[in-house]
Amino acid sequence: MDLIDSYIYDLKSNLDQLSLAQIRRVITLLHSARLDNQQVFILGNGGSASTASHFVCDLGKNTRRADWPNFRVFGLTDNMPIFSAYANDEGYENVFALQLASYVRSNDIVIGISTSGNSPNVINAIELAREMGAKTVGLTGFDGGRLRSLVDFEIHVNSDCIEYVEDIHLMLEHLICKALRDFGQNMSMIEHQNGIEDLNLLYSLGRELSMEVPLSNLLHRILQLSLDNIGAVSGCILTLGENGEINEAAMAYAGEIHSYSTSYLEDTLQRGLAGWVVKNQRPALVASTLEDSRWLQRSWDSQNGSARSAVSVPIMNTDRVLGVLTLVHSQADKFTHHDLVLLAAVAVCASMITAKTRGNLGK
Repeated sequence: MDLIDSYIYDLKSNLDQLSLAQIRRVITLLHSARLDNQQVFILGNGGSASTASHFVCDLGKNTRRADWPNFRVFGLTDNMPIFSAYANDEGYENVFALQLASYVRSNDIVIGISTSGNSPNVINAIELAREMGAKTVGLTGFDGGRLRSLVDFEIHVNSDCIEYVEDIHLMLEHLICKALRDFGQNMSMIEHQNGIEDLNLLYSLGRELSMEVPLSNLLHRILQLSLDNIGAVSGCILTLGENGEINEAAMAYAGEIHSYSTSYLEDTLQRGLAGWVVKNQRPALVASTLEDSRWLQRSWDSQNGSARSAVSVPIMNTDRVLGVLTLVHSQADKFTHHDLVLLAAVAVCASMITAKTRGNLGK
């Protein structure tokens, strides 16, 4: 195998080792930042500085959609006068932290890119971000270095070849930005197909949920809005505690929403669709409840004999599942991927607002 073949083969091998779950979490985190008007700061050295600048450009320009807010994204590598002034007067290890100190706020996002994970100026910036209550992301290589243990989210390239790591970091920023842009495109399609006049529905939901009301009322409202806008006939929303137990639950059926005994839903969490969503931390689309093994068959399923369709999404806060939102239609093949995207957006909004106003949903 010559050098060219070897390089391509090894690069593919490293791509295969990426954590897709971590990539999805970063995408969800950034989409939440977009909805909540949070700032995003990106930084790195050398080749990683180039990737950081590229990331800022793509996140700021290439994700724009008329139906979503623009990203408020800033690069800390590109202003050479202030960069060199801090380096000359206060040390190269402080060039990012001192810039960040002037702007970063609680719940902003700070993304540090470092192949080794040990760049002192990246480490200092991430430590300051944590002190300020910002959420932190690391794109790393090699063994992850110190950065791995500091950040809330890490996407790690398992290679000690700097070229492979930098190649994949650049690919990751493209992937993330494309996913965020396509998410907006999918939402536009939903708006047109379902006749939703304005995606301000999600912002209205956020404003409503920010009111100080009991959690049970919030669950009822989230479930009702989801039923009304996605066309389901029944559904369920449940919240989870620190150990994965069900705290509260609400179910919709026969045109009404009821608070429900958590013990009744334990089987669903252990062996059903909600449990699959929690375990895999990803949404699920069930075309037929009679044919999908993720659906827990109840006695009335066999008695009725008719297939239904379902869609279910996790309510996430960083890397923890706070709850599950599930909708059901009385006929098979009624939900589409566009319905899944809209329900995921509702879940993001619900998680963001409830986490901000009263701590983690489900506590």
